[in-house]
Amino acid sequence: MSQTHKNTIERQTNLKIERAISLQMEEIIPKMQDFSKSYRIANVKEKSPFRNVLNVATDPGSGIEVTKNYIRYQLGRRGANRMWQETAGGDTTFATALVEKIDALSTDAEKILKSVAQDSDKEPDKTQIQKVHLRLMQLYLGNLARYQAYLANERDNN
Repeated sequence: MSQTHKNTIERQTNLKIERAISLQMEEIIPKMQDFSKSYRIANVKEKSPFRNVLNVATDPGSGIEVTKNYIRYQLGRRGANRMWQETAGGDTTFATALVEKIDALSTDAEKILKSVAQDSDKEPDKTQIQKVHLRLMQLYLGNLARYQAYLANERDNN
C-alpha cells in the first residue's frame, strides 16, 4: 500500500470519527443540560469558573486527568466559586459530579470508535480512545460553559 493511499485512508477515518463525535454530542448535550439544571448553575454570576476549566481542558499540554485534577482543585481551593460545592439534593458536589461525567465520556469515545471500526477490521486502541475522550470532554465543557451563560442570562431577564 502506498503512502498516499495510507494518508487517504487516515483522512477518511478522521472524518468519520469527527462525524461520529458530532452525532454523539447530539445525545450528550441534552443530558448535560439536565445535569446543569439539577445543580442550579444558573445562579453562578460570573463565567470565569467555566472559562478557566475550559482553558485548562484545551491547553495543548493538558489532558483529561489534568482537567479533572483542576476541577477537584477548585473544590478545595479557598475563595473558589461556590458553584463547585453546590449539591443537587444529595451530598455529591458539582465538581465531583462533573468529574464523573467526564469519566463517563470514555464510554462514548469507545462507542464512537467501534462504530467507525465497523468499516475496518481494526479494534480501537487506548490512544485512539483517549484522543476521542479528550475531544468529547473539551466539547462537553465548552457546551456547559455556553449553557451556563444562557441560563444566567435567562435568570437575569426574568
